[in-house]
Amino acid sequence: MTSPKDPGKSLLQRLSRKTNFRSRSVNQQKSRDPQLLGEALDEFVDQVGWQNQKSLAQLHTKFPEVVGEETAAHLVIERFENGELILRADSTSWATQLKYLTPVLLEKLQAAAPDLGISNIKVLPPTGRKTPGGWRIREGKRR
Repeated sequence: MTSPKDPGKSLLQRLSRKTNFRSRSVNQQKSRDPQLLGEALDEFVDQVGWQNQKSLAQLHTKFPEVVGEETAAHLVIERFENGELILRADSTSWATQLKYLTPVLLEKLQAAAPDLGISNIKVLPPTGRKTPGGWRIREGKRR
């Protein structure tokens, strides 16, 4: 009798083998049963390794509750890298005020998202806006 890994078996014989559904294990049978979508997505996120992204998305949704409505109106989560949460303010005055409040913000955000492991917060001022067509103006010709 030949072994199942015998290279002499034709590919057609291996592919046409019928599966006995009764011989499946309990785990395989459970995977065929319908599941709730949320549970299936949580299982998928755990398998793929997207826990940090999931925690960051949850922080995005509850950000106004954590830092306050007024502060959240002037502050945006820009990115999260190596334990550092980078926030961007919509004006330089808000950025300056929030730099003084970083210890309080850090405490609140660490309590709201403990799985992220936020170790530092950086508040950035708004990005500089370029004037349209500014590249066409020569240095000495401004009015």
